[in-house]
Amino acid sequence: MKYNYDYSQTLWMKLFMAKPDFPNHKSEVYFTFEQALDVIKTVDCLTQGIKKIVYLVGWQGLGHDDCYPEMEVVNEFLKRDCDKTASESLYWLFEEAKKYNTVVSFHGNVADEYGDNASHREIVEANAVANGIDGKPSVIEIFNGRDAYKISYKQYYESGLFKKYFDRFVAATPVREAGTVHLDNFCIAESLNPRTDVYDQNDARNKMIDYITSLGIDVTSEYTYRELPLRADAPDHPIRKLYSQLGEPLPEESWTHAPIHTLGRIAAAWWLSNLTMEDCMKLSPKEYCGRFTDRSQLAVFYGALHGEDIWMRCGRDETKWVPEYLREFCLSQLPYCYLNRYDRVRFEEDDSLGEERYTVYFSDGVVSKAHGGVITKNGIAVKEGTNALLPIDTTDTVFMAYSADGKDGEWNIPDARFTSADVYEVTASGNRFVKTVNIVNGKVDLSVKAGGALAIKGKKA
Repeated sequence: MKYNYDYSQTLWMKLFMAKPDFPNHKSEVYFTFEQALDVIKTVDCLTQGIKKIVYLVGWQGLGHDDCYPEMEVVNEFLKRDCDKTASESLYWLFEEAKKYNTVVSFHGNVADEYGDNASHREIVEANAVANGIDGKPSVIEIFNGRDAYKISYKQYYESGLFKKYFDRFVAATPVREAGTVHLDNFCIAESLNPRTDVYDQNDARNKMIDYITSLGIDVTSEYTYRELPLRADAPDHPIRKLYSQLGEPLPEESWTHAPIHTLGRIAAAWWLSNLTMEDCMKLSPKEYCGRFTDRSQLAVFYGALHGEDIWMRCGRDETKWVPEYLREFCLSQLPYCYLNRYDRVRFEEDDSLGEERYTVYFSDGVVSKAHGGVITKNGIAVKEGTNALLPIDTTDTVFMAYSADGKDGEWNIPDARFTSADVYEVTASGNRFVKTVNIVNGKVDLSVKAGGALAIKGKKA
C-alpha cells in the first residue's frame, strides 16, 4: 500500500474541540475553529515548519462521540462569528492551516452507533449492529450518558449503508483533499444473531478501508487490531458481556496468535498495542507506526507526539502548554523520527533494567539504549537523557537542541551537512536570532537554557 504521507516522518496530532452537553442541547467547547488556528500557528513556530496533520476531535454534531457513524453535521458551536455556518468556518480553518504547513483532517468513527441517531432504525433493520443471542441490538457501552451499540461491519458494508454515510461525510468536509482520516476504535464486535464471526467482520472491515483508500484517503486508527474469535481483552471488557450470552467459557488465547489484520491498510495507530518486540523489529515504520503502549518499547523506540493530552491538561494558555509541548516534541517525536530513518537490525535485553531493559541496534551505526535514554551514531551521542540535538527532518539542514535542565558547552552534531549555521531561540511566536556558529569535527558550541530549545539552521557553503 502506498500512502499519501510518510507517517513515520510526519507530525500527526489530535486536537479536542468539544464534547456534548446533551441536557442543554449544546457543546462544551475547548477550542473553536478560530482558536484551533492559533494553536496551529504556534505549533508551526515550535516545530520549524515541518509537515503536520491535525485531526479535529468533536468537530461534528455536538462534539466527541456524538452522531457516529454519521459524520456530516459540523458543530455549530465552533463557528466563527463572521461566518454564516460552522461549515464555512471549518473550510476556512482547512485553508488557513495550509499557510502553517498543516493539513487539517478529522477524527471519526464507523464502529459505534447510537440509539437516538436518525440512522439508527435503518442500521438496526439491516442487522448492521452487533446483536445478542435473541437477535436484538446489544448495548455495549455508555457514551455521554447514551446507549452505544457496535456496528456489525459485514451487514453495514453489504447493505450499502457504509458507503451511504461515508459518502455524506466526504461531501460535507474537505477530507478527500486532506488525504487522511482518523477512524477511532475500529475494533471488531462479533454479532451473535445473525452470527457474524471475527473473520466475517475483518473481511468487511478491510473492504471498508479499501473503499476509503479508493477515494484517495489514508486511514489511521487507534489501536493495533489482532482480534481472535470471541476474545475479550480483560474480564471487565464491555464486549465480554455480549459474548457471555453464548453460555460457553470464553477463549483465553493470546493475541500473539493472531495476525495484524489491518497491516498494509492502516498506516498508523494512535496506540501501537499488541506488538511483541519481535514485531517491532520486523515492521518498517513506513509500513506501520505510532506511539507504543508497552513502556519498555516506548523507552527505546520513542513515539509519536499526540498533542491532545497536553491541550486537554493545559487548555489554551500558551504559558502552560508550550513548555510541555516543546519537551515532548524534542525528547519523543524527534528521536522517534530520527530512529525511523534507519533499519532495525537487532536488539538486546537486560531484564535487571526493568522498563529500560532494551538496547536496539539500527543500520548506519545507530544505537538506542533505553537505559539512560541514550542514542548514539557510530559511538557519538546525539541524545543523552533529557539533552538532545537532532535533525528535524531527513535533509539534515535544520536541527533542534533541547535541554530539560540546561546545558552550556559542546554538543555533538555528526549528521550536519554544513560547516556553519545560524542559531535561533525557539519561541511560541517565532525564532529569535542568537548567533552564527561553526561546526568543527562534528561538534558545535551552544548554550541551551533549562526547558529551552535552539534551532540550528545550516548555512550554504
